[in-house]
Amino acid sequence: MLYTVAGAVFVALGLAIGWYGLRPLTVVPGVLRVDVRDPSEVTEAGSFVACRGVATVSNETLSAPFTGARCLGFEFEVTERQPFGIGVPWFQAHLDDGVATRPFALDGPAGARNGPTGRLTVVPSAKRFALDTESTVVTVGADETPPERIRRFVDARDELEPVARWIRAIPGLGTRRYVERRIDPGEEYLVAGRTERRQNETVLAGDLVVTDRSPRGFAIARLWRASFPTVIALVFVAVGIGGITL
Repeated sequence: MLYTVAGAVFVALGLAIGWYGLRPLTVVPGVLRVDVRDPSEVTEAGSFVACRGVATVSNETLSAPFTGARCLGFEFEVTERQPFGIGVPWFQAHLDDGVATRPFALDGPAGARNGPTGRLTVVPSAKRFALDTESTVVTVGADETPPERIRRFVDARDELEPVARWIRAIPGLGTRRYVERRIDPGEEYLVAGRTERRQNETVLAGDLVVTDRSPRGFAIARLWRASFPTVIALVFVAVGIGGITL
């Protein structure tokens, strides 16, 4: 009976980890299936489209948390090397994350135009905002003094505390990674999602893919990130099934 219960728990955990790892892949077939279009060609509402263009400021910019760069949206995460995480001490334990975004415009090459505004407006949803762009990583050792901007960030976040003394005492542990991904004005991005009609204008809005890669490069990157949790999920399910059948 005990083995059966433990096995069921492992199977449930494996399925949960698998769902977490595979969920970001649901949009990949749609991105690969559609042709990449110029922003000026996007006029119809209610369809899934992918277009490539240069991100430009629409209303205002944001200050990225770790670099201070002016941007149109950012995603950050903070991890720490701890003796936890599936029993492997070199894994990074999650400490904090967050996003911020603003509407921005996507201009096509050579001054392409889309309707009276001359650009395609992009309105990402802050609820499920994720960036598939190049990461800027600031690594701070357990005994190192963080840069001033990161120190102020840590002081302002209730979720973050200084590295625990007992973790600093263990060689190799306590190193933190401050990861930042941004939408930078003037850079070219592939944006994919569903179009809507707002104030007599076609816009890309909601849960969007924003990447600085090609559709194929985007798919490969997401598959790579999904591989590790998928392997862990299979291990948990296999162990759980073995416990149930004992």
